[in-house]
Amino acid sequence: MPAPVSGLPPYDDTNIFARILRGEIPSRRVHEDEYAVAFHDINPLAPVHVLVIPRGRYVSIADFSASASDAEIAGFWRAVGRVARELGLEERGFRALTNMGSEGGQEVPHFHVHLFGGQRLGRMLPAAERTAPAAER
Repeated sequence: MPAPVSGLPPYDDTNIFARILRGEIPSRRVHEDEYAVAFHDINPLAPVHVLVIPRGRYVSIADFSASASDAEIAGFWRAVGRVARELGLEERGFRALTNMGSEGGQEVPHFHVHLFGGQRLGRMLPAAERTAPAAER
């Protein structure tokens, strides 16, 4: 099992998304521009499961929001919306999700947004997890 991801810098240039950005690992890309790259997840959790990653070296949303330029932030989020539109997800609905740190479920130490769609997705978390205080989990 991989080590927990903290979501805080420093950035690890050996992570799988850094290697995808450098072309060392193939991906089924659906979008790329100067700010972002989007590709199909290799282990999809929904009929449509695409990852959108910034080109910059950001560990998590916390790192990205604190360190990225205004142009990078705007360009990245525009790319997320563009990908959802291009995949036809807007009409029926979709979920955009990012995880931060070990308790948030982050597995790859490169900021990314999951786009899920193509079926009814249900609740974000099971009811028991949503209502239990953190100290009881």
